Amino acid sequence: MKKGLHVLPCLLAGAIILLLLYSCASMGSPSGGPRDEDPPRFVRGNPAPGSVNVRGNRLEIEFDELVNIKDAFTSVVVSPPGASVPKVVSSGRKVYVNWDDTLRGNTTYTVDFGKSIIDVNESNPLGNFSYTFSTGPCIDTLMVSGIVLDAATLEPQKGMLVGVHRADAPDSAFRTLRFERASKTDDMGRFTIRGLKGIPYNIFALGDVNNDYRWDNPAEIIAFYPKPVTPYAEPGTASDTIYDLKTGAVDTVVGRSRTIFLPNNLLLSAFDAGYRQQYLVKYERPDSMRLSFIFNAPSRSLPSLSLPDYIPGDKWYVAEHSLKNDTVTYWLADNRLVHADTLRVALRYQRTGKDRTLDYVTDTLVMARPKVRVPRQPKRKTRKQAEQDSIEAEKKRWINIGTNLSGSFDVYAPLLIDVPEPLVALDTSMVRLEQNIDSVWHRLPMPPVMRDSAGNVRRYMVRPQLDYGCEYRLSIDSLAMRGLTGRYNKGYSQAFKVKKREDYATLTLRLTPDTVRGFVEVLNMSDIPLARRSVKDGVVVFPYLSPTDYYARFVAHADSLQEFSTGDYDLRRQPDDVYYYPRKLSLKRYDRSEQWDLNALPVDRQKPEEIKKNKPDTKQVVRRKNKKNTGQHAEEDEESDYFDVSRNPFDNNPRSGRRN
Repeated sequence: MKKGLHVLPCLLAGAIILLLLYSCASMGSPSGGPRDEDPPRFVRGNPAPGSVNVRGNRLEIEFDELVNIKDAFTSVVVSPPGASVPKVVSSGRKVYVNWDDTLRGNTTYTVDFGKSIIDVNESNPLGNFSYTFSTGPCIDTLMVSGIVLDAATLEPQKGMLVGVHRADAPDSAFRTLRFERASKTDDMGRFTIRGLKGIPYNIFALGDVNNDYRWDNPAEIIAFYPKPVTPYAEPGTASDTIYDLKTGAVDTVVGRSRTIFLPNNLLLSAFDAGYRQQYLVKYERPDSMRLSFIFNAPSRSLPSLSLPDYIPGDKWYVAEHSLKNDTVTYWLADNRLVHADTLRVALRYQRTGKDRTLDYVTDTLVMARPKVRVPRQPKRKTRKQAEQDSIEAEKKRWINIGTNLSGSFDVYAPLLIDVPEPLVALDTSMVRLEQNIDSVWHRLPMPPVMRDSAGNVRRYMVRPQLDYGCEYRLSIDSLAMRGLTGRYNKGYSQAFKVKKREDYATLTLRLTPDTVRGFVEVLNMSDIPLARRSVKDGVVVFPYLSPTDYYARFVAHADSLQEFSTGDYDLRRQPDDVYYYPRKLSLKRYDRSEQWDLNALPVDRQKPEEIKKNKPDTKQVVRRKNKKNTGQHAEEDEESDYFDVSRNPFDNNPRSGRRN
């Protein structure tokens, strides 16, 4: 018994140990520690960075962890570009760049990887990584930097190709020759072109759709700097701040010598030249009365229409068109044509030829009247069905009138009258405007009833002088209108009430300098213009805004037309300069007057972040700032340190290079 008593505790102890071991084993995998947020780090390369007299056509780069190449074809830019694109691949911890062709002699080569190099585990990108070597005895070390913004909206242009040609290159080089050296913009629209000589260059940006490093497609977005730029370098001093990791306080400020590469604040304003190939996209006969044509691009004139098989009268159609003439509808006014099952139409218009010039062509088109499927009628209609058919038949006898009137009408808005078909007659004396005063309707002098000048022949407009908070009524007598089909209108009457003064807010902007010419647009949260007014003596007033939040931009435009003018490379004309008011304008409770200094902020910091569409990836910026705080910044080489994506390149001169 004593022996058994000694054995029992031992067995119990062993069982407990086994249970504990099993419990520990079943708890799952141990934690791998904090999430890896560091990008891959460069270890070595062959040839080494900065090597000279390089032979061969292969570059091998090793990192401290497993890496991948993301979007190599679109993200990696090799300068100078060759006839064939180098192959960029990753394997394990290495990245390889292989050229099919022999490298040029006495040439500095730069491979800009952008953010294409990422680690395998967490996909952390190695931002703005570039590699330089030379096939000759020396390396061209100069560089220029700047930013590419959309000219009309100041949106950062991500992924645009930015390149250079020597200033003594022919004017056609942008169209016919590959860039001598190139880079791509990052997610903030910023760029650095490396490996330059101390000679003048012309600088361009290109939305390179076909990846041929030249502007051979006029539909591609472009930008060009207005004058040649000569790169240079000068000595400077950088301050590194090291923080105490425990307290967060500044521990040490270290100054170090560095080389500053200039210019580093170039602004390229990107624009669409507006080129579109012109051709007939679609034609149809949606009903017996209409012939419809849709074109691919705007046109300055309407196409001409003829009928080879008919000799119609003088006014056998009424043309209706969109504002830019890219959609045209012909309403048939001849009953013979309306009832014809098919029409052979000769359409003469301008079409883009092989050399991209507009030539007049004539297309002969067969346009058939659509077959109307008649619904099968029941043998005997119910009384309800008969009444409904009678109502529908009565509606079809008359022209239906539509307006924009409502119970809450804007004091400045025109009255719009819409009809379903063109009118051949309109008796404006039968159109009346009345005001309700003490419950009695008083007739007012009727302003002119005008047809819409934008090409919509079925819309009419009246611009009366209305008073805040008053009630009005628009009346149109029956038989005042006669349509193309011979139908008349029934009587129409609609009362409406104008908004009160307190339903509006007034925004006044006083621009500096007050000599600027152009117009201001009030924008909503989607960066869409809601109102537009010209600036006079530096002041612009918007009196009829709803009390809500707005934004504003100014377009420096020379003539009286309130329309943004794009650039023209052939004429060396830059697009209109655009400025954004840098803050939200809240008009929720009161009228507002603001002073607006157009040059108070650098151009790339003017547009409020809330309405920017191309927002940068801040992860890389935060990582770089953290490296600075922990003193790691000093480990970076001079070239990488120069272009800091968290720094504004225009801080040293807000408007430098914009309007030279």
